[in-house]
Amino acid sequence: MIKKLKILLLVFAFSCTSTYDIPSAFEVNILVTYPDAFNNGNPISNTEVKVQNIQTGREYSATTNDSGIATLNVRGGNYDIVVSLSEEHEIEIDGYPIRKTILFSGTLTGQLVTFDKETFTIKTEYSIANEGFVIKELYVSGSRTPEGKAYGADKFIEIYNNSDQVLYADGLCYGLVYPISTEKPTTFIDKNGDLLDRCPVWSFVSIVPGSGTDYPIQPGKSFILALSALNHKDDPNGNPNSIDLSIADWELHSDNSMYIDVPSVPNVLMQRINKGNISLSVRGQVSILFRLPSSNLETIFTDVDNYMVEPGGVKQCFMVPWSWIIDGVENARLDDDGVYKRLHSSIDVGYIQFRGSYEGVSIRRKVKEVINGRVVYKDTNNSAEDFLTNQQPQPGVIETN
Repeated sequence: MIKKLKILLLVFAFSCTSTYDIPSAFEVNILVTYPDAFNNGNPISNTEVKVQNIQTGREYSATTNDSGIATLNVRGGNYDIVVSLSEEHEIEIDGYPIRKTILFSGTLTGQLVTFDKETFTIKTEYSIANEGFVIKELYVSGSRTPEGKAYGADKFIEIYNNSDQVLYADGLCYGLVYPISTEKPTTFIDKNGDLLDRCPVWSFVSIVPGSGTDYPIQPGKSFILALSALNHKDDPNGNPNSIDLSIADWELHSDNSMYIDVPSVPNVLMQRINKGNISLSVRGQVSILFRLPSSNLETIFTDVDNYMVEPGGVKQCFMVPWSWIIDGVENARLDDDGVYKRLHSSIDVGYIQFRGSYEGVSIRRKVKEVINGRVVYKDTNNSAEDFLTNQQPQPGVIETN
């Protein structure tokens, strides 16, 4: 008995003193450079680099030194690396020099860190800052009734004139990039694994009607596209826990829609890409604003070259070149395991997550500044920096801070 007790004590002591492997920390160096068209492609100093572990969601950040290198210490794993900044530069447009805000951005996705002092290089790409329409607020989560039932008829997109000039909504298009869910990689890639230079839009393209100057939007003003333009709070068919969308300017409505069509609110033109109901995903989605190169819709939407079937699948999509796109935002649900990019970094270098399904929350653009009473919203082509998440939806309200 005593001998058995000694053996048990020995086993217990050994188990208490066992050691476990601690995940190794590695020094990572990230070199950030300008594109060749600016500053001869030299390193970019004093800019923030953000790194996120794909598995854990943990974020790290560091600022580049005079040599354009940001140094971080991270655990081994797979990482997304993102950088975005804006600077004033003189460029030439139509033969005339002009100063413009230039957006520089770059991203590396799924980078494996397994050893010390590894260096990654991001050669940024650039775009001229959008001085026109932006997606101000996106509410797609839906809400719940007092009885706890899901309610999804109250979704909307609010589009804002972020410039100091009158813009016209006529012909402005809104679409959803496929695949809707961002938790799996897209198959719309080239032979190098990079995103195609056209975005696959599925289900529908909504188009604001007009001849070109029928629907002026003043500087600092917005318009709302609603799934159903009810006062959802008060209508007998609505939800007391919802919002008032009777102020909407347009409805996203089609003949087979499951939602109530309010006769007093005009419908946008709906070009169907696939069969089924018109809807906005409660799990989040990738949204783009764009303009077609011609007002001849029949020519554009009957041109087979403007379509592509999903590689390895059957879903047909309408392909929107990057050059048509005015604004875009990647919005994913908070509990998605990993977020795989759908938009090129020149459109949206990051993504913004929210609580999602029937939580009654929106994402809303941050205010950058107020100029003579006109709100200017932040637009760096990085939704992670440009948007607030999990906001109470406020359609038609222009915040000043």
